[in-house]
Amino acid sequence: MLKKILWADFALGSGTAVIGLAAYPVLSPFLGLPVSVVVVVSAVTLLYALVALWLATRNSPAAGLVRLLMYANAFWTLVSIGLLVRCITDATIFGAIFLVLQVVVVGELALLEKRCISR
Repeated sequence: MLKKILWADFALGSGTAVIGLAAYPVLSPFLGLPVSVVVVVSAVTLLYALVALWLATRNSPAAGLVRLLMYANAFWTLVSIGLLVRCITDATIFGAIFLVLQVVVVGELALLEKRCISR
């Protein structure tokens, strides 16, 4: 189960990152978010995705490293809540949905990873 979660973390994160980094000039006005927010979210998400990929490709991912990714995802969930609060008034409906999904998806990944390493 852990490997499936890590692959999902990689797929979701890398998809978000590649689209965000490749299309931030278009996404920024579409989402109603500053370019800096789109680029930073995309870059951090790429970093997390690469860590998840590295862990997913290990025969037996080290619990300590998975725990580190889980804490990083939990921290990023808190950052995402802050971004949601800070940017919600200027965001378009699509930007608001993106920010809410960021909180929900990353938070859920952290919880799933925690469950897997707690077993």
